[in-house]
Amino acid sequence: MPKKNYYDVLGVPKTASEREIKTAYRKLAMKYHPDKLKDGTSDQKMQELNEAYEVLSDPTKKSNYDRFGSPDGPRPGQGFGMNFGGEMRDFSKFTQNIFDTVFNFGGGASKQKSSKVEKARGDDIYTEIVVDFIEAVKGKEFKEKLNKFELCSRCKGTGADNPSDVRTCNVCQGKGQKETQTRSVLGYMKMVSTCDKCNGTGKLIGKTCRECNGSLYTKKLKNVTFKIPEGSDSGDKIKIDGYGEKGRNGGESGDLYIVIIVKEHKYFKRNGLDLFLELPVSFLDIVKENSVLVPTPYGFERIKMKNTYQFGKVLNLTGKGIRTKKGTGNLKVALQVVMPNFTSDQYNEMAKILEPYEDNVNAEFSELVKSEK
Repeated sequence: MPKKNYYDVLGVPKTASEREIKTAYRKLAMKYHPDKLKDGTSDQKMQELNEAYEVLSDPTKKSNYDRFGSPDGPRPGQGFGMNFGGEMRDFSKFTQNIFDTVFNFGGGASKQKSSKVEKARGDDIYTEIVVDFIEAVKGKEFKEKLNKFELCSRCKGTGADNPSDVRTCNVCQGKGQKETQTRSVLGYMKMVSTCDKCNGTGKLIGKTCRECNGSLYTKKLKNVTFKIPEGSDSGDKIKIDGYGEKGRNGGESGDLYIVIIVKEHKYFKRNGLDLFLELPVSFLDIVKENSVLVPTPYGFERIKMKNTYQFGKVLNLTGKGIRTKKGTGNLKVALQVVMPNFTSDQYNEMAKILEPYEDNVNAEFSELVKSEK
């Protein structure tokens, strides 16, 4: 089954910006998180989202994916376009490399590339962590126990119980490859392939290591401390070096990437580095010009009201928004003026006090009504 288009998985066009990709991932990650999706499809959905975001959030992988359809770059045979004056002159090198690697005419006139197995780095692992809104705004340190693959300390990555248990492969004589010679109309051809006796390592193990059972690696549970940086947002990633999949043939382990998912807050809303808050304020506080307490992620601020403030008035609290290394945002407070629950006698008393006064709030609409009569 072919893989899904990564842009379709995140629901964004190919021209989407880095921020648009992050925003799309954040919304979908919250939608399909196991805490919200209870039909058993969450794991598959999150795996697709993580795979798509891993590629499209990395400029190099995204470029490869857009050009070749794979984050790893061109597949064998891909990318050799006939660009006259440019890549065309490299075509002979390309064909020559094939013959140098696979065929050796005349019993060894051409150089051969070794097919001996080399060390390879392990794959990276992606996982998620769900944090509260205020934890993401202010930052928080976490301590977790994580598995880490390391080269076996007993065999030093040889896979043998003792150094004497390692011997040179008797089939390939330690080259990691074997050669077969055949005759054709072109002459004698020498074909090179990976030695199936030693799997390309050039070594044979007599007795495998009792610690790693010949796998070269051991898995250990370690205490790891990592921090959610101040001002983190959904889709941000934390890298923990060396805690990914184990390497191959003695190569180093991959890395662990923790993708941050931020829960929505009941009152605070985020837009870039700014925060927004709708604050209920009593009509009496406006009239009396009282000071009211305004909650921020960093504590309470006291602000004096003015009797000129209207419903929806937005007050700006400088520096009380998101704080990051790139900058600091503000907290924008929209006033929601509320009438207190007066008794009937109190309403009657206020009506008598206000009876001499008039206002022109609805004057424009009053004129409209008069014109239609």
